[in-house]
Amino acid sequence: MAKKKITITLDEHKVAEVERLVSASSRDEAASTSAWIEDAVTAKLAQAERAQRALDWLVDRAQTENPGEWDAALAAVKAADERHGFTRTEGKHAA
Repeated sequence: MAKKKITITLDEHKVAEVERLVSASSRDEAASTSAWIEDAVTAKLAQAERAQRALDWLVDRAQTENPGEWDAALAAVKAADERHGFTRTEGKHAA
């Protein structure tokens, strides 16, 4: 897989803790700070993917079993967003 070098800014205490963990790790674990951070990003991306699949399942179920309730709930969320000045980006489940 191709790699891309980026620059990120992190809290210095978190960086120090990552560096401490990397230096204390065995060869089978993260070999560098970059590898440790890449592992953390991979885990976060997997978590986001699982959450999206769960949301998709719940939405599909709600739309199938109670379409009127789904439409009412979506309208209530949109109204609350508008009251709070939140602009929703159109996604898979946006109406």
